[in-house]
Amino acid sequence: MNMGNKTAVLVFTLVGFSVPPHVQGALFVAFLLVYFITLFGNLLIAALITVSPNLHTPMYFFLFHVSCLDIGSSSVTVPRLLLGLVAHQKCISFSECIAQVFGFIFLGTTEVFILCAMCYDRYVAICLPLNYAVIMSPRFCVLLLAISGVAGFTYSFVFTMQLSQLPFCGEIVIDHFVCEIPALLKVACADTSPNETVIFALTGTVAPLTLVVIVMSYAHIVRVILKMPSADGRSKAFSTCSAHLVVVLLFYASGAGTYLKPSHSSLGYEKLVSLFYTVFVPMLNPMIYSLRNEEVKKAAQKVMHQVGNTLRCAM
Repeated sequence: MNMGNKTAVLVFTLVGFSVPPHVQGALFVAFLLVYFITLFGNLLIAALITVSPNLHTPMYFFLFHVSCLDIGSSSVTVPRLLLGLVAHQKCISFSECIAQVFGFIFLGTTEVFILCAMCYDRYVAICLPLNYAVIMSPRFCVLLLAISGVAGFTYSFVFTMQLSQLPFCGEIVIDHFVCEIPALLKVACADTSPNETVIFALTGTVAPLTLVVIVMSYAHIVRVILKMPSADGRSKAFSTCSAHLVVVLLFYASGAGTYLKPSHSSLGYEKLVSLFYTVFVPMLNPMIYSLRNEEVKKAAQKVMHQVGNTLRCAM
């Protein structure tokens, strides 16, 4: 395979959803609504954390950035999905496709590490409360955030650089609604087993390591919570931890379903899993944190009360 074939294909075709036109219209409205809810919910969480002094703690420092990452990851994929539902030409340039892969993996991997940092924060808060202020200092929180970003960038850079070197021949049709590494590997005109090995090696290393940290931390957290004499204390501790744990489980389950799935899995399965973690998980995260977290609900009520008082004074 000569080098000219690697640059011969500059445009791909994203098939998207093979459904009748009237169904595509309904899907467009539904996904657009989900996208607006995602933006509104995550912006609301970020705004609440910004304006509420009682939420200026390490946990909400990380949650603020998770909300920003959810906005970014949703914006990387959903607008292209919406365009594919209404446009007759379902083309995407090679450079845009690679950029989409890089952006989504960078944002998603960074979020994995931030979720892990949030888990460590909960471990210190519940298991080592007397040392919490010293351990989870602002400088240490910024360091954890920087490590998460660097890890996400490195992880994404390796994947996309390797992907960009693959040759693609002829008219490339991707039977998917988003540029995703497994879908692109299927249409490359070369042996992709080295790429698949790298995916399994990196994903099979990062995911278990971070998951081990999370599981061990929560094992200690649950042990300490169960020993608390106060029922109110146990309830409050469980409420703050359960929201984070649900988000972690959603994130890991959907990611594993995509990058650790069998190579012979059906296209319908791939699209369903991708749809879940690209469209719905970023929407669910702010709902989970707002519904399961008393501090967020109290902050929201306080802000609404202040806004109401301001409006009444203005009248």
